[in-house]
Amino acid sequence: MCRVLESPQVILTRHFLYLKGNPDMDLKNLIPTTETIEVTIKHPATYEVLQNDDGTDMTITVYAPHSKEYKGAVHEQTNMRLKQMQKGGRNANAITAEELEAATIAMLAKTTKDWNITFGGEQPKFTVDAAKNLYSEVFWIKDQLEEAVAEAEVFTQD
Repeated sequence: MCRVLESPQVILTRHFLYLKGNPDMDLKNLIPTTETIEVTIKHPATYEVLQNDDGTDMTITVYAPHSKEYKGAVHEQTNMRLKQMQKGGRNANAITAEELEAATIAMLAKTTKDWNITFGGEQPKFTVDAAKNLYSEVFWIKDQLEEAVAEAEVFTQD
């Protein structure tokens, strides 16, 4: 049972604190204000921010899950899988671990907007193919991007 404490200004329940008359409790204020998330890349063991030779932080900008670009990549991947299933066959629903990994990397690459990184002594131009190669070779970056997308706070209005 949930116990509720109430005063003239505040309602406190087991899970939520509500301020009465709070003007911020408008659904319009909970609409995301940005379409992208900039992820600062950190060393996988020390968690220190990695820097390019020019002193700038290494960053990868990805589309947020609510963005048109992210949803388009999800729809493309889902539609491809549905078509495979519709073609039928004995193992139409089967997916291998390798296929799942490739699909995850492809999704991250397609939902990446841009980057500022150093790889192989150069600052490569972003392309989806370059992103697939990077995310396959430097596998720990994938975890940082997925975590940032999951934890993104894009609901803050300036």
